[in-house]
Amino acid sequence: MKERTFDLSVPLSRLFIVGWILFGLIQIANGLFSLKRGDEIFGIVQVAFGLFFLLFAGLTPRENKYVITFEDANLKIDRSLSRELTISWASISEIHIQLMKLEIALKEGENVKWNFNMSYTDNQFVKPQIISVLN
Repeated sequence: MKERTFDLSVPLSRLFIVGWILFGLIQIANGLFSLKRGDEIFGIVQVAFGLFFLLFAGLTPRENKYVITFEDANLKIDRSLSRELTISWASISEIHIQLMKLEIALKEGENVKWNFNMSYTDNQFVKPQIISVLN
């Protein structure tokens, strides 16, 4: 079997990311204005929210990465913020593909569960591809 890689990442809209960045910057600006006006608690809360929205806008595209690779000897799962998981085909007893998740039953050890953060439509496109490769 040749190596087959599926990138299951669903791209995010640039408008979505830009919106979160703008919202974060507005919150920070309002917070600094509140601090200058003398309302320290409200200003600190607004600056904290603004920083949270900027962090969210920066991490969301990285968090939305899902790559699965089928090789001769291994199954590799790469999920954005966690390290790559390599599972030997010999240690797999069953693979269950459900509506929005993939569950791999291992002969020894804890089963691997992988939830996809996809829409129903995207899932219906990806699921048949994974099933055809596994067959």
